[in-house]
Amino acid sequence: MDKIDKEAFHLEHHSRNLGLLTKEDQKKIDETTLLIAGCGVGSLIAISAARLGFEKFVLVDGDKVELSNINRQSYTSRDVGKFKVNALANWLKKVNPHIQIKKYPVFVDLRNVARLVHKADIIIDTIDPTSAQAVIAMHRAAQKEHKTIIGPMDVGWGAMLQIFTPESISYEKMIGLDPKTPVEKISNEEGYGKFVQYFVKFLPEYVQKMAMEVVEGKRPHYPQPVSAAYILSAMTVMAAKRIACEQPVKVAPDYISFDPDSILDPNETK
Repeated sequence: MDKIDKEAFHLEHHSRNLGLLTKEDQKKIDETTLLIAGCGVGSLIAISAARLGFEKFVLVDGDKVELSNINRQSYTSRDVGKFKVNALANWLKKVNPHIQIKKYPVFVDLRNVARLVHKADIIIDTIDPTSAQAVIAMHRAAQKEHKTIIGPMDVGWGAMLQIFTPESISYEKMIGLDPKTPVEKISNEEGYGKFVQYFVKFLPEYVQKMAMEVVEGKRPHYPQPVSAAYILSAMTVMAAKRIACEQPVKVAPDYISFDPDSILDPNETK
């Protein structure tokens, strides 16, 4: 298909959203910039967000696509070996040729986090929680700039999500760290340990067991199936939609979660 002008593209592309979104809502979404901090499962979030109409993205990830990624991320075997930000940018352009993308093939760290957060309106945190220092630094930068962070997490076959606003509890206070401690003095091991200790109690029993096996070194990887990635993506895009459209959202420490396997199990207690 030949590239059509932006106004004509919007008219046709947005037509199936109208009714659930007003034209004013859609315009707010169009003009909102999303920072995708981590383009693993963040790739599915970005693609889904683009399909809803978000068209300003800041993509940050120092990783390259691996074959093990394509069981759940938006890449194909042809993307293996490419920087994730480059491969994802190509896919986003195929969804919307008018999309605006800033690509950074680097990892979020203490030196670049403030600059990256400054470029976006909403931050999507899909950084590996083992990089706890970067996660905490990003949350602090977002609070300083009065910006909202959406924190999705895959949980077994499903997912959970929390939203941190300038008015909500901070991420580090929630997991039991002192917000006044300089981030340089919080090790990744301490931050990740607090993360696991806090979240494990919310996980289904079958997920708790696997998570602890990973922490104890008995399991090389935490399982991440495609169902979790798509559910995580859908919940995150809906949260971004509500924030962009200035609609109220449930904020941390509250969370939302959904596990399709448990819901489909007739033996599961309702």
